[in-house]
Amino acid sequence: PEIRKLTFNLDGVSMNGVAPAYDGVDAEFTPRRSYLDKILVDAAIEAGAEAREKFHVNTLIFDDNRVVGIVGKDKNGRTVSERARIVVGADGINSFVAKEVKAEFFIDAGTYNSGFYAYYSGMPGRRDAVTLYVRSQQRLAYITFPTNDALDVVFLFWPSAEADIVRADLEKAFGNSLRAVPELETRVSAANRESPFAGTHRLANFFRFAHGPGWALVGDAALHRDPITAEGISNAFCHAEILADELIRAFNEHSSTLDEATASYDRRQFKRLKPMFDYTVHQAMIRPSTPQSLTRFSQAAADPDLSNRFLGAFIGSVPLNVAFKNEVLQGFTARVQQANDERQDRKLKTP
Repeated sequence: PEIRKLTFNLDGVSMNGVAPAYDGVDAEFTPRRSYLDKILVDAAIEAGAEAREKFHVNTLIFDDNRVVGIVGKDKNGRTVSERARIVVGADGINSFVAKEVKAEFFIDAGTYNSGFYAYYSGMPGRRDAVTLYVRSQQRLAYITFPTNDALDVVFLFWPSAEADIVRADLEKAFGNSLRAVPELETRVSAANRESPFAGTHRLANFFRFAHGPGWALVGDAALHRDPITAEGISNAFCHAEILADELIRAFNEHSSTLDEATASYDRRQFKRLKPMFDYTVHQAMIRPSTPQSLTRFSQAAADPDLSNRFLGAFIGSVPLNVAFKNEVLQGFTARVQQANDERQDRKLKTP
């Protein structure tokens, strides 16, 4: 479904709006990965790529300190080796490539939430809207959005300290937490759950060094942040676009070497995505609202232009500096730096 309406409900105060268009696109889309991944693989094959499914990479091939290929097993169990001028690790938060090349975190802002979701059919309410509820005193967050096959996703976030309790009985955790948002509880109660609960307690917030001799990292392998702002797939597309742009120059225009290209990619992706990373970490912390902050939020919610800009910033269609004053953005960055410094201090003190 095309999504145009957005609601951010903070402790009972609702901000409603329509996110401004981005590059001529005036709708948001939340496709299921089973559809999106096939679209991308089919497009890659049509463009000339060779896709090998059910292929397991066992190791990287190094020439001195340079990655020059991979060794793995195909779907029939045969060992296969391939060499390449560059190996790209697009293999997720627990990236095998990152481990093999020892790509370290250079920003590690910690983990604040665990998140679990399920798909529902027959859920009453709009099919063109995304809703985020935050109950700051309980440190709970909820996101609902429509997706393919007439299904809606209900995604709940709990403090990471409660992860074990939540995972022990997800159905009970969902039921208890939904009571804090009666409107959503009514909608979910009227729907049918069509999937098991899925999710993770490892919603880390980090940047890894994303390049080195003969290799690069993209997507969650390079940058992972809490899904509370739902930016993961957008990050991956951004990475792919920038890395492709740099590699095209190195391969075809010879205006740079491969190592210069991957280094430039890493600098560009960090510069472009770091502000939203800082904002996401700020949101993931879910600090209790004060009367003053709720008053400011209510005032912004009463202004349609401010509401649209804020919601556009939240989903990424509006630059953050359009929605927030510079000192506010600096506050997000300082908070991330403090979290990173505290984690580094704990590591140094651990024997």
